[in-house]
Amino acid sequence: MRSALSALVLGAAMLLAVSYAGGGQTAVAAVLPDATTSSDPAPASESPATSATDALDDAADGVVVGTVPAAAAPDQLVGIPPRSAQLPLAAAYQSGAFKVVTDVPFTSPVDCGGGQSCQGQLDVYVPSGPGSFPIVVLVGPGGRGYLASFAGHLARLGILVFNADFRDVAGSGGGYPAGFQDVACAIRFARSQASVYGGDAGPVTLAGHSLGGWVGSVVALDPTEFEGGCLADGSGRPDAFVGLSGNYQIDGGENASDLYPFFGGSAAVTAQARAASNPFNFATGTPIPVRLVAGTADETVDPAQSIALNAFLLNRGWNVALTLVPDGSHMSIVSSQSAYDAVFSAMSAARSSANAIDPIKGRGGQ
Repeated sequence: MRSALSALVLGAAMLLAVSYAGGGQTAVAAVLPDATTSSDPAPASESPATSATDALDDAADGVVVGTVPAAAAPDQLVGIPPRSAQLPLAAAYQSGAFKVVTDVPFTSPVDCGGGQSCQGQLDVYVPSGPGSFPIVVLVGPGGRGYLASFAGHLARLGILVFNADFRDVAGSGGGYPAGFQDVACAIRFARSQASVYGGDAGPVTLAGHSLGGWVGSVVALDPTEFEGGCLADGSGRPDAFVGLSGNYQIDGGENASDLYPFFGGSAAVTAQARAASNPFNFATGTPIPVRLVAGTADETVDPAQSIALNAFLLNRGWNVALTLVPDGSHMSIVSSQSAYDAVFSAMSAARSSANAIDPIKGRGGQ
């Protein structure tokens, strides 16, 4: 059954490529082989052929080829030691080619359910060297640990990473709009604090996987910025977005019931919140570069969801590209070469279109 679906997805993607290429669009859906690694972990001293910033400057077409080392599987990435109960808050430790500053608050006290308040926290992955480093904000379901290996490898490639928690369960104060506000707050915080960690003054790229991909897509596509609960001012909308295996079509199929914990109720009961959280209701403001990656063997989130979002954005003239990884699963996407390529491509496209980036500024949290 899955093999038949994979064939259908691949066929649909190719049809999209032919259709939109004929319409003169700047990006089309693509099915590309993926360059994952051997079983040997990447050595801590390994560095790309050129620096991350140089690679962005040299990529005239927005796609970096041959400068990002193949990615190891998450459990093979070296450089992130286990957390220790003895580590103080905001502890920094050096490991390989980057350090991690942990448990940094980025929201003011917010509702965490049960009458309790808390502060959203993130980890900052700081590359070694003087900088300045391009900036990425990461969000995934279940907290920062979910994307820790991905964050570490991005930092090893010369990217300053803010790996953030967000409230993704209604019973813990999350759902709509809180979860989206948290992601916007992380972007504002990254903008305001990047220089402290050697970040450059350029665009901020948001990347999300799975549930984080969907929440990130709404923050990226909705021209009305999410506000409230932030420690920093500025724009909460990213300058580029990377969606990895996102569950974007929230109003149909299994997704409608899967999102019960996020919204705190059924589709019928939470219809208004779901409509306000549907990325297909947006993309009406200033376009930003979008890169989507999905695996054809993903049995958690159907890759057809990424195909649909790609087609939706192409129809609106956005700078969007989709990579379908043959036999890629829901989790293997995070450690795939295509994921790293998508991040570099999105950053490059944002840098080349800096004057067209969403101009909303100075509308920070309360």
